[in-house]
Amino acid sequence: MSILLLNTALALAVRTVLPTRSAATPPARQLSARWTLSLAHTAPAVLRSARPLMCTATAPAEQFTTMYDFTGTSLESSLSEWERIDDVIMGGISNSRLVGAPDGSCAYFEGKLREMGGGFCGQRLRLLEDPLDLSSEAGLWVDLEADADAPTRVFKLALRTRQDRGEVVYQVSFEPPPLKRTRVMLPFDAFKLVRGPRLVPGVPPFSAVNATSVFQLSIVMTKFTISDDGAPLPGFKEGPFRTKLFGIGTYRDAPLTTQLVKPKAMSEAAAKASRPLVLKLLGPLLALLFGEPRRRRLAAATMLKQRGSSYLARARLGWALRRAGGRCSVPSALAKTLLLLTQDAVATLLAIPFKALSKIVLPVVRAVNRKKKPKGLVETARKAQPQL
Repeated sequence: MSILLLNTALALAVRTVLPTRSAATPPARQLSARWTLSLAHTAPAVLRSARPLMCTATAPAEQFTTMYDFTGTSLESSLSEWERIDDVIMGGISNSRLVGAPDGSCAYFEGKLREMGGGFCGQRLRLLEDPLDLSSEAGLWVDLEADADAPTRVFKLALRTRQDRGEVVYQVSFEPPPLKRTRVMLPFDAFKLVRGPRLVPGVPPFSAVNATSVFQLSIVMTKFTISDDGAPLPGFKEGPFRTKLFGIGTYRDAPLTTQLVKPKAMSEAAAKASRPLVLKLLGPLLALLFGEPRRRRLAAATMLKQRGSSYLARARLGWALRRAGGRCSVPSALAKTLLLLTQDAVATLLAIPFKALSKIVLPVVRAVNRKKKPKGLVETARKAQPQL
């Protein structure tokens, strides 16, 4: 009797989580009936926001296309097309990297996740020169092995449908089982339009129309769930992480008849050349005054202050670090100190008008954004919906 009840409960859970098939749903966006779905991981005690059911598949290999192979001889070429995107862009102090295993068996997405000032680490494909057409695919798959702390973090995959660096992307979250290699299947209709971690209301999910122009793919580990308010995951745990990545690709509901064409990623030189003239001119100055080294230094000082360290104690620690145990001479350490003090003074002066302006402009912009949806993406998404 207990086994019967358990099977019934599992069946109801699968029917609740998986989207039901309807005549209006394009066949290319559904998992094939030949595939075997399995509950690969049971959620921890904390309640999580809605995530697609993670499933493994027994579909024939010819229905899968590997876009990025992080094993063997393909490892280095795949790594060269990705770049870091951590919370330092918003003042956080998390850091990550994507590096190959010494034996070439996988790539390590590893680093340290910090909640202060941000709370996410990510790796993204460098913007493509031409759009990637995924309209013939049913979804994406990720072959990975998460570490033991995976249940206390949120994993996300994102698709960018514009050749920009904005925060509006299509995103889906998933739960890889800890310490177990798994191919996670993510159907395209599970990807939702978000601005940051927040859902953009009233926008249909990712569809075949959106899939004709994909410019970037990214994988993220974060404390934020995908929800209306972007709430943090209950029980989130900061600290070091290491996820093994074996591959990322697409799948179809039928055997492949056409080959997926993968455009080249933009080189660093091309990406810099495409920046607006203002950023080209002010970039070096902004990097010096507001770049990652300075933000990390200020964040470290804030952490020490919160732990009760006095200004004098922090100054002594900074001096000791600049002396590097005596390897750096006193004149050199003094020069570094003067440079840092000058940077802080100039940055403080430049920040005054920006802060004053932000208090006036930002509330107005946020109010407008609440009422105004990202038009281009919304209209494109709506056109993709079947007319009933």
